[in-house]
Amino acid sequence: MTSSSDDEAFQLLLSRIDAFEKSSWTNITKHEQKKQTKNDINITSQMRRARRHVETSHCYSSQWILCPSNYYDLTLEERKEILGAQNTSQLCKACLFENKNYKPTDNGGNGSAAAASVDPTNSQYYLVVVQYVESIDMKKLASELRGLRPSGQTRLDPNYFSDLRLAPEDVSETLTGYGHNGVSPFGMLDSTIPIIVCKNIVENVWPKFIWMGGGDKDWKLGMAVTEFISALNAIVLDVSEPRTLMQVGGTNCNTVP
Repeated sequence: MTSSSDDEAFQLLLSRIDAFEKSSWTNITKHEQKKQTKNDINITSQMRRARRHVETSHCYSSQWILCPSNYYDLTLEERKEILGAQNTSQLCKACLFENKNYKPTDNGGNGSAAAASVDPTNSQYYLVVVQYVESIDMKKLASELRGLRPSGQTRLDPNYFSDLRLAPEDVSETLTGYGHNGVSPFGMLDSTIPIIVCKNIVENVWPKFIWMGGGDKDWKLGMAVTEFISALNAIVLDVSEPRTLMQVGGTNCNTVP
């Protein structure tokens, strides 16, 4: 039977561990400094999972920022200021697409179902990372995914990727492990889902640093583009087009981004 002093020592140890963890999440924006302290930060299991993946991938450029609760009510220019970004082209989101025509890869009876499920040229789901100032061109996406296989017998039918759709929110949360506006490409529950990065992120973003979901709707993760691609073995494809002025500012993936 433990004594009260042992219990107190144990609780003190837990509080110190909690304080130490929160100290690593202290990059709070100036907009939040008056409202948030270290003790106010709620570290969720989803955030821990995303951060663990980032750190084990040696993404040394990574930054985490706590944003105000009304972040998604703000304009892209206002969000840019909160994150300390130099331009709005650095702000990105991750959207999960499902191929409704998906059929498992035929391995001629020699391959396993597990092997088929990790074929990036024929996946049921793809996570596409796109800038807020751009939108996904669905015809381009279908063509580029089909082009992942060389010409010949192994290339999929021209209509194979003709029915790509945004995955329902509940499906996205089940597969990624993250809720609305908090989807991070890091630490996804289904790690077999291929990550697609729009080519315009690689070619047109300057400086080469992007911001994305950090595992929670109030947290954003920033990182050098090269580290992002390397850490996730991401596939760079030409699948986006600039938005019109009327379109810029969309905040979620409930409609085709």
